Amino acid sequence: MSGHVAKDEIALLMPERLAHYFKDDPEYIGASDDNSRGLFAAIGSVVKWVIEIPRRRAVLDELASLSDHELSDIGLSRTDLTHVFDRHFVVERNAERDYLASRRPVTV
Repeated sequence: MSGHVAKDEIALLMPERLAHYFKDDPEYIGASDDNSRGLFAAIGSVVKWVIEIPRRRAVLDELASLSDHELSDIGLSRTDLTHVFDRHFVVERNAERDYLASRRPVTV
């Protein structure tokens, strides 16, 4: 794509491919670590993580296929791709995005 495309437009153009990435979906952010979990809960989380591997790989492949310009439109760089599913990275990136959004001048 040579023209500027907003992330909302990408989500509309490719709903089956990347739309879920633009939503703050707790499923992709991950659950908080709780040391008091039982054995079955720990096994369940490992099984869920293994089941999610193909889905995560598909998202990473799709993001890797984007150009540097398209990645910058959604606020990512090539080096960020390895951290897309890291919970701490997501929290930090969302906080930075919210801060920048609050500092934008209001245009009428």
